[in-house]
Amino acid sequence: MTGADDAMPDEAAALARRLRQAREFLNLSQQFVAEQTGISRTAVSDIERGARRVESLELKRLAQLYRMPVDYFLGGGSVEDAADATSRALARAAGDLDEEAKEEVVRFAMFLRNYRPPGKGGS
Repeated sequence: MTGADDAMPDEAAALARRLRQAREFLNLSQQFVAEQTGISRTAVSDIERGARRVESLELKRLAQLYRMPVDYFLGGGSVEDAADATSRALARAAGDLDEEAKEEVVRFAMFLRNYRPPGKGGS
């Protein structure tokens, strides 16, 4: 096995991890994802565990549902690209809130930005 071949499992694992994290961040169930994308729930689970490769059209559907660029899931997109997509999703979600609720969202975002769970360290 060459060095390039050794990298493939790491890339596949990173793709699986990013897909799972995006779904969990949006608080979506695997069943909901399956219903919205036409990918079976067991396939979604297998993809997220790295037990099954994700097909290109499936990845496109997942990226659209998660409102993230496909490139992010493939490791080519930057954290800033993902952050921009997240910011847009937050803006859409907060759009219908009253001013007091919007202020609460901002306070919580500030808390999350500064929060470091025990044992996670700073940088």
